[in-house]
Amino acid sequence: MLTEPRNLHWPISTLELTTPDLTLRLPSDSELDALAQVAAEGVLPDGVVNFPQPWASGPPPERARNVVQNHWWARGDWDRDNWRLLLAVFHGNQVIGQQNLSARDFATTGESRTGFWLGQRFQGRGYGTQMRAAALALAFDGLSAARVTSTAFAHNSASRAVSRKFGYRPNGVRRIAVGGRAIDAHEEVIEKADWPSHSKLAPVEIAGLSACLTCFR
Repeated sequence: MLTEPRNLHWPISTLELTTPDLTLRLPSDSELDALAQVAAEGVLPDGVVNFPQPWASGPPPERARNVVQNHWWARGDWDRDNWRLLLAVFHGNQVIGQQNLSARDFATTGESRTGFWLGQRFQGRGYGTQMRAAALALAFDGLSAARVTSTAFAHNSASRAVSRKFGYRPNGVRRIAVGGRAIDAHEEVIEKADWPSHSKLAPVEIAGLSACLTCFR
């Protein structure tokens, strides 16, 4: 439920995705603050690193600030040839996490990427599957993407399980340094032709896309 007016001069604020249990959209300033608080309360167990930039592993105030600054950066740096859509995820009126969809040269490559996080106390309820379904529906049904990739560390079994549900295929492994440790990052890909057979895992409704379509391609 909207708590503040949408920004008429930032048309992406009209975009809204809904699944059976969730709503995904750009957060207002107060909602962004609430999202940052969810991050501050915890995203990962102590000692676990699931992201190339270990933003979720620092002290609570640092985690919260990273979330806010990341949203500001994504909006300020937006270009149709290089965009990062960071959607807050709501269960009812409660913000519970974030779903990302991003791309470079999308009009040429037709390829986008997903990423997500959930507050630790909201994990294990099937929300990650609905969040991924929303991102894939936007990419394939809304933006006519050709393919979508997802990258997860070898030990991130929850994220990789979601990819398997949607029929992603392995697309290579690269080794990256995170916090002085070498970690294998597994990339997986789903093609547009594979999407129709998996789209019924979680029905998605897309609203407000026509007003901001030119921002993406």
